[in-house]
Amino acid sequence: MTDPIDLTELEEPLDWRVSSLVAAGACAAIGLLECAKDYVMVQIGGSQRPLVSVLRDQAMWWVLWMLLMPGVIALSRRFRFDGGRWRSSTLAHLSLGVGLSIGHIAVFGAAYFWAVGPTTTLGPTAGRVITVFMTRYLATDLLIYGGAVGVYYAFDYFARYRRLALEAAQAESRAARLQLNLAEARIHALRMELNPHFLFNALNAVAGLVRKRQHAAAIDMLARLGDLFRTTLDREMPAEVALAEELAYLERFVEIEVVRFGDRLRVTWEVAADVQNAFVPPLILQPLVENALRHGVGRRPGPAELRIGARRSGLHLELTVRDSGDGLAPVDGRAPREGIGLSNTRARLVELYGPDVASVDVADVRGGGVCARVLIPFHTSVLERDVALGA
Repeated sequence: MTDPIDLTELEEPLDWRVSSLVAAGACAAIGLLECAKDYVMVQIGGSQRPLVSVLRDQAMWWVLWMLLMPGVIALSRRFRFDGGRWRSSTLAHLSLGVGLSIGHIAVFGAAYFWAVGPTTTLGPTAGRVITVFMTRYLATDLLIYGGAVGVYYAFDYFARYRRLALEAAQAESRAARLQLNLAEARIHALRMELNPHFLFNALNAVAGLVRKRQHAAAIDMLARLGDLFRTTLDREMPAEVALAEELAYLERFVEIEVVRFGDRLRVTWEVAADVQNAFVPPLILQPLVENALRHGVGRRPGPAELRIGARRSGLHLELTVRDSGDGLAPVDGRAPREGIGLSNTRARLVELYGPDVASVDVADVRGGGVCARVLIPFHTSVLERDVALGA
């Protein structure tokens, strides 16, 4: 079970300017509705108050709120209720809401007195008008402030959860693609192990050992072949394994292939001691070794050499498979096509580490032969991998 994700760690999904414009637009819409309501009530009551007067009063009230909305949005972003800060943020919003409402009513009262002048219902002075409006509309202003904050948080959390759900769906899709690529790698490795030449040579070697009464060696050969099939058919294969485990599998594969080539194939292992515990994708080297044996060693008569290396290169783990063949021969004047095993390896690296962090390339080397090189972030745990990938 994964730990719950703290939404406060996510970047702000709502743009401050867009939120302010939406809030100001909402104030304008409410102001128009209030104006329509007041005018209808005036007509029903039989008053002679003109529409211009109604528009003036509502415009002064709601235009002031439109101007204040960017500040309300900024305060909402500054004093959040999540992350264990709800007590301090509640006190902050109560204080700021009261102060902002008082300021809003004071400016509105002064503007109303300047536009209308002294009245018998409100008072002869601006101070008296402001006091009357304060007693009538302070609670209304607090509701407007609280409503704006509440609506902002409603949209904010909806956007956060929607983005979180999208990221979760993308992660599930990525994991599914990774499992598919891993399954394809297992199938490819199994196809190679069931290759008639490979299987015939392995069984023929076992038969030869039995004829020579080297039963222990024959049993060991069968055990290696069984281990290869068991590893390849493992449905619970993880996304990453220790390099030592990957090399143990590869060594069994190579030992059986040596029977096919006999004494003419020499295998050299150049694995640094400090990379044995590094994590690598399973079956990552097998298709590279298969290509080297098939296209490099298999097509060239005489002595051949296969070099398998692993070392740390800065922040990366470098894996190499080099053969002493004739190199990448062009086909009809064009570069040779990339095989299924190599393309699958490339796709797995992209899914697991991203396109800019890991790579695989195959090129001719000076002195003859081809070298396949894999670069992945060096890590000995999932945490180190996430740090290397900036997760």
